[in-house]
Amino acid sequence: MTNPINKVAILGTGVMGSQIAAHFANAGIPALAYDVSREVAEKGLQMAASIKPAAFYNPKSVKLITLCNYQEHLPLLHEVDWVIEAVVERLDIKHDLFNKIIPHLKQKTIISTNTSGLSLAEMARDLPEPFRKHFLVTHFFNPPRYMHLLEIVSTEETLPKVVHTVVEFCENVLGKGIVYAKDTPNFIANRIGVYGMMKTLEIARQMKLGVDEVDALSGPLLGRPQSATFRTADLVGLDTLAHVANTAYEKCPNDEAREIFRIPDYLRKMLENRWLGQKTGQGFYQKAGKEILALDLEIFEYRPLRKPKFDGIRAAKRYHRSAAKIQALAYNPDAAGKFVWEILANTLIYSANRIPEIADDVVNIDNALKWGFGWESGPFEIWDALGLGRSLERMNAENKKVPAWVEEMYRNGHRAFYRTEKGHRSFYDLQRKEPQPQAESHKVVSLALEKEKRRVLSENWSASLLDLGSGVLCAEFHSIAQPDLNPLDPGMFDMMAEALEIIPKDGYKGLVIANQAKHFSAGANLALVLDLCKKKEWSAIDALSKNFQDIGQKLKFAPFPVVSAPFSLTLGGGFEVAAAADRMVAAAELYTGAVEVGVGLIPGGGGTLRVLLNFIRMMEKKRPGPFPPAQKAFETIGYAKVSTSAAEAIMLGYLTPRDRIVINPRHLIYEAKQAVLEMAEGYHPPRPATEIYLPGEGGRLAIESFLEGFMRQGILSEHDRLIGQKLAYVLTGGSKAAFNAAVDEQYILDLEREVFVNLCQEKKSQERMEHMLKTGKPLRN
Repeated sequence: MTNPINKVAILGTGVMGSQIAAHFANAGIPALAYDVSREVAEKGLQMAASIKPAAFYNPKSVKLITLCNYQEHLPLLHEVDWVIEAVVERLDIKHDLFNKIIPHLKQKTIISTNTSGLSLAEMARDLPEPFRKHFLVTHFFNPPRYMHLLEIVSTEETLPKVVHTVVEFCENVLGKGIVYAKDTPNFIANRIGVYGMMKTLEIARQMKLGVDEVDALSGPLLGRPQSATFRTADLVGLDTLAHVANTAYEKCPNDEAREIFRIPDYLRKMLENRWLGQKTGQGFYQKAGKEILALDLEIFEYRPLRKPKFDGIRAAKRYHRSAAKIQALAYNPDAAGKFVWEILANTLIYSANRIPEIADDVVNIDNALKWGFGWESGPFEIWDALGLGRSLERMNAENKKVPAWVEEMYRNGHRAFYRTEKGHRSFYDLQRKEPQPQAESHKVVSLALEKEKRRVLSENWSASLLDLGSGVLCAEFHSIAQPDLNPLDPGMFDMMAEALEIIPKDGYKGLVIANQAKHFSAGANLALVLDLCKKKEWSAIDALSKNFQDIGQKLKFAPFPVVSAPFSLTLGGGFEVAAAADRMVAAAELYTGAVEVGVGLIPGGGGTLRVLLNFIRMMEKKRPGPFPPAQKAFETIGYAKVSTSAAEAIMLGYLTPRDRIVINPRHLIYEAKQAVLEMAEGYHPPRPATEIYLPGEGGRLAIESFLEGFMRQGILSEHDRLIGQKLAYVLTGGSKAAFNAAVDEQYILDLEREVFVNLCQEKKSQERMEHMLKTGKPLRN
């Protein structure tokens, strides 16, 4: 990087400032956190440490943050490379603060503001030229740890090398997705996202749709978050929504859709009543005991939720992919279709009218909405999904005012905003009036594009084996039944087995196990296991478990490096596949766990062995004896602990310190491939452990006594205790292990499989499996 950033200062420790400081700490970057007093700064940091979801990957990272005040500690600013201002949104206060810090800055210190509504040019006015050259907007989205988006705004005076340094650092160190915005009110994501929300509110009122009906239509069916429209408003806060809308209304007098941002009467009444959403306990929704109620906007009273019944919903649910769902829903003739068409058509037209006002191209707008609002597809990608020709024909028939450049683009033979050819993606450039290559960092690997560029060696309904180049293959999971969750099935195991044969035979260097679905894998195919239980095909279950274990061992001890790239939900069997690799290159946002006890089982694909060996090796230097590692493994698996980050996954024994953590999720497959290439030089595969010392009967009895106590206290049921006893039997080494009698890996795997099959035969375990499949929630029986 041009100017490495080793230390930063955050001015302001409110909701955003404290969490921005926390995310720098997540990345291992020391931060000075300033406020009017150290007490106020400490309070802000305490809030960041206690907030849910957690701002820190590891609470111990708070030690990287130093609390400061403006009266005594401004000279410390000379130590930092980047200052981020995150104080109240008042121009006079920001100006005063900038003038205070200027004497204490190094010559090349970068200064940025986290403003979301003030003009960068107005803030820069009257400040010294050296300051202006190093000044820009870095607009983090809340919460900074989880929201991928970072909007960058610069002036003509901002040095290009300053922008480059910030972009490189934020992509590679903070894991951000960068979009380049213009210096306009609300920048990109909030300008279009809040327009879409306000337009949705307007159309919902016109069509007299309930808030629960609107959320059923404007969430996952459109490739958007589960919180959809009204729940999102409650989560964000109705006061925040109104503030952003009001900013656009007041500061965008020439916006053709300005009136949409005017706060409607019912929303104004809710603000007066302090019905602000989650922060005040009620908004568009209210929780009454265990029941969620929805606000009826006609009578302004809360009522029970209703399950919407629209033909459009049924039509959309026939499809697995978002693009097909959107098309099926938007073109359906029922009320749901009309509603969805109206919100989409208006949002697409509004987005097209914002180029080049708020951004130079469709890519920055699409990325802003995907990374800042959690949309699966941006506005112009949605337009392509609808079919440009078909949608323009309907828009014109309905006298909607389509931007001239879109009409011109279509007339000139460009039938989509994006196109892909031979593994390369291009977008229609409004200025050049022709497609341009979509530039990406070399660290961004798209498996879909790689499939077009290179040879797909093998493929089935559930998995593919493709060439990533440089001698590295990738086993990609893509469940056709549940593409978001990627439950493991025989097709995936067949593909991994095929990779184990092809790589040494054809001279490849190694294997990456990865995918780019919403989640790596939420576990094994529980429905398949339950079906075999109902049929009492115990030998088939044993064979299923044995095949899983055997594939895992072959991956672990392959004569070439195997690297897995887990991310997001990596549960049960998903964890077992990832842990079978010699190395894991994991996304920082990794929610992994051996959760089988929740369905009345224990891991059946090697999970107990992996966690047990991880603790034995991590605790080896302390020489604790055989019991503590077995106890730690029992606590992790027996309580079905799920990590809230990859950093926590190490503490829980799912990852080890030798595994790598990648903050930018878009770099995950690149980093996994690099790990394979690094390991391939003179690779020596690990060897199966043949001398594993476990506590045996004494350790098992100790754990069983804990279980007995918990059952007496009503914490555990009898079936919980039974599962715990059987898990303890495996982890303490069954009947053979003792302090002076070692066992090997295969013995532990055989124990695991024996107990797994045994628990499958238990009626109460089958009830737990059935309940999980029906409700998605664990059963305590």
